Amino acid sequence: MEQATRCFEEGRSLQHLKHYLPAQAPLKDFIHHNTLHAFQEKKFLTAIRDASQILGYKVSLRIDMFRDLFRSGKISEPILDRVIAQNKGDQPIEWKEKLLRTAYEQHTPPRIGTLRAAWKRDYHIDLDSMVHPILFRILCSYLDQGISIWDFPVKNLTFLDALRELERESFSSFFRTKRAKQLLLNSPCKISDLLKMLVGKDESLYEHYLFDQQFAHQGWSGMVSVVEDYPITLLDSRKISLRDLIAFELLLEIDALDYQLGEGWKPLDEMMSEHPEELFSDIQFTELHEVLSLWQLAFEWTYYDHVLKGIREQPTEGAPRNNSFQAFFCIDDRECSLRRHIESFDPDCETLGTPGFFAMEFFYQPQGGKFYTKVCPAPVTPKHLIKEYESKGELERDVHFTKHSHSFYTGWLISQTLGFWSAFKLFLNIFKPSMSPATATSFKHMDHTASLTIENKNPTDQENGLQIGFTVEEMTDRTEALLKSTGLVKDFAPIVYIVGHGSTSTNNPHYAAYDCGACAGRAGSVNSRGGAYPAHPPRVREILDTRGVTI
Repeated sequence: MEQATRCFEEGRSLQHLKHYLPAQAPLKDFIHHNTLHAFQEKKFLTAIRDASQILGYKVSLRIDMFRDLFRSGKISEPILDRVIAQNKGDQPIEWKEKLLRTAYEQHTPPRIGTLRAAWKRDYHIDLDSMVHPILFRILCSYLDQGISIWDFPVKNLTFLDALRELERESFSSFFRTKRAKQLLLNSPCKISDLLKMLVGKDESLYEHYLFDQQFAHQGWSGMVSVVEDYPITLLDSRKISLRDLIAFELLLEIDALDYQLGEGWKPLDEMMSEHPEELFSDIQFTELHEVLSLWQLAFEWTYYDHVLKGIREQPTEGAPRNNSFQAFFCIDDRECSLRRHIESFDPDCETLGTPGFFAMEFFYQPQGGKFYTKVCPAPVTPKHLIKEYESKGELERDVHFTKHSHSFYTGWLISQTLGFWSAFKLFLNIFKPSMSPATATSFKHMDHTASLTIENKNPTDQENGLQIGFTVEEMTDRTEALLKSTGLVKDFAPIVYIVGHGSTSTNNPHYAAYDCGACAGRAGSVNSRGGAYPAHPPRVREILDTRGVTI
């Protein structure tokens, strides 16, 4: 660990921790997150080694798996020889023998968790099992977005202040002992003060302890960190910070230790005979790391060779193809199988892959909707809004989901009457699944009979700082980007389709992961219409013609 961390600085340590936590936002706007983003400034092989040794991430295949791939021909022997020659040119035979036959001890425990493990080793207490259940229940309740029947009683205060208010006004308590309760109610709950009670006077251990604690539930901590920095990630916003989360968890740990051991327990630094290895000290590059690195390079270059060869083999110029139709699909792997299926039925068609937002980045507001829905890649911040109007669709209703089913008297009555019908419907749905008002389906994302404000004819037409629709120039830019990025700049078929995709689910909490990732986890229906419309106006086609794209 760097010398600067010997003296604990709360603000600097929290920023350091936030940098390494996974920046995973709530699933309102879905994105495939790169867990290794904190290491991206390092060279690739160094980065994955550090991520593995420090945080315990699984960053490569095991040696036996690489050897199986080699034996099956999925790693090319000529490429393996070339990689060894380039990196170990003075001893190629010896290193090839190491890659193919030498046995290595591959289990090297990561540094994360080694300090906090002393509670289990020295005190025989599993703090996680004692603290996490109540911590996660309270977090879920505070951050709830309307799923829970009962609202969190205090929502307009910060997380820690809300807990203080609730603790002060409630008959029951979050804690089982007096000390933690008094610390919450009567102290500022400074992280350094709480760490002094748990870890001791050695401040060089404080940051390591925080990393151990928060990486025991890095998903929760990472999400809280994102919500703190970007409150807009929640529709019903909350005032929560990583600092508040850590302070409350430290209080719960003190409470758990007091409950099990009384108040006479000693902090960690007084119990440990030696300190664990510093979390971010230099990592030695072992022979095992070198062997795995060589295998990784050979594995990747086996694929690169095929891809680069395919790029070099350009199709020969011939007579223009008379395609029956052309169709844009998302580059999602599920759409690739659909494209192959279509092309097998009609060899004269042409399908193209592109990110499924089809170069149209915007917020979408369905008719009657209260919120704006982001329908473009999560890192992009749209400046445009497309609104739905003239929709004839109506929301379906189901008596089983009435709010009266949650009250005492009517809830009992509904359970004794409609409850039996619900059981029969559930049994029937196993053998004959059917759509219901509870089903989340991409076909409900947009009413296909409704109109959309795709074109903007007056730039002053705005709402909450967002321009409603796209001007002719903006539509031209996006259509040009879509066509040129896929190489479709000539030989257009009589009809060109733009096909979005989505999914259907009744109770999958990860539903957003199954819609279109390029549309921030939404169905691609609005984007497909938004991508198709701009290619139609005559003025757009005139400008495209001057840019070398003649439709």
